[in-house]
Amino acid sequence: MRQSLLRSLRSVPVRQIRFPAKRQNPPFVVISGFMIALVVLFIALATNLFMVFFSSGSVGSFNLLGYPVKSTDNKVNILFLGTAGATHDGANLTDTIMVASYNLKTNRLYFISIPRDLWLPELRSKANAVYQMGLSQKNGLGLAKIVMGNILGLPIHYGARVDFRGFIQAVDQLGGIDVVVDNAFDDYNFPIAGKERDLCGYEEKEVDFSEEEAKLLNIEPGKRKVFISPDLKVATDSAQEDKGAKYFSCRYERLSFKQGLQHMDGGLALKFVRSRHGTNGQGSDFSRSKRQEKVLQAIRKKILSPESLFNIAKISQLIKTFGQSIDTDIQPRDGFELYKLSQELDQTRSFVLDDSPKLGLPDKRRSLLLHPPASDYGGAYVLVSQDDDFSIIAGYVKKVLLGEIENEASSAAWTGNK
Repeated sequence: MRQSLLRSLRSVPVRQIRFPAKRQNPPFVVISGFMIALVVLFIALATNLFMVFFSSGSVGSFNLLGYPVKSTDNKVNILFLGTAGATHDGANLTDTIMVASYNLKTNRLYFISIPRDLWLPELRSKANAVYQMGLSQKNGLGLAKIVMGNILGLPIHYGARVDFRGFIQAVDQLGGIDVVVDNAFDDYNFPIAGKERDLCGYEEKEVDFSEEEAKLLNIEPGKRKVFISPDLKVATDSAQEDKGAKYFSCRYERLSFKQGLQHMDGGLALKFVRSRHGTNGQGSDFSRSKRQEKVLQAIRKKILSPESLFNIAKISQLIKTFGQSIDTDIQPRDGFELYKLSQELDQTRSFVLDDSPKLGLPDKRRSLLLHPPASDYGGAYVLVSQDDDFSIIAGYVKKVLLGEIENEASSAAWTGNK
């Protein structure tokens, strides 16, 4: 029986490594190779994907520097978390939650995205708050590994958390990236950093609503605090994600991406992968995951290009950037082999846990998750599992990793030397 999510709150010792920006007095060639390997590692962590990590053909090739990679049943599982960073509201809430599982026998790599709005009944919280909960015990990464592992029915061997500030800075330091946008889309509700609490002209007041007034507003009569606009409109349901933009439009901006090749700086690339309300079918977690893959491929191509790879000053700058924004229990010594392994990755599969139709579910169920009325959860948008212990999700993930479910995935064929 998997460990209770409540018991996950107990402290679990995890070494959190901060990568050094410099090494003292080794030969120049060793420094260069080590920095290149670390930057490849940092780039992978920054985009919350795993493609750069494991690539090669045989089990023996995973004996890094004389010690074996942690694995269970020939699978290596790594949790990636993305946080907004200190300049954003909810700095330690994880906007991106993804587990990558590499099969050492088949050399297939699977990404499984967990929605940040997944409701965890025992913790009475969304999945995006788990890392922040763990930080209160100085063990954010350790708690997140246990909880996300329980949801998927997998042991999580490694973990990494990166804030989006590092992502932006790294892409800018690379001189931007070129990304092919497959489907043009607009997002009219993309949050503007720093304006999360802007009242946009509304004022919070306590109002005593009569039964007649309450009926018109579909609320309970009596005293309550509400937001009132200059023209005396009442924002009674502003806490709901789909209604907040209606009342507080100054908190949001419109994004527009045209189809075709686009050059993106760090800020634009981040908006491209984080957009959650895109038109033209680009508002789902599945489409978001595919955009993340595209950005990673563009970053990987740029970092492995001669103008970056042999630019020691640029490599050093990237190491410094990510060293300040990454929390991981992956040992720095892994970096020496990661660059070699990144050359041989052939294919990946991506799966998203959501409320869309799925195959292979028990009892003729059609989806893994349900979207209940927001009023049942204090006005919050959440997704809930169809059982209390996530066994349906774990069963689905097991079939995915056995290769029994293929047509629900997005795929990416990579040849390492391209």
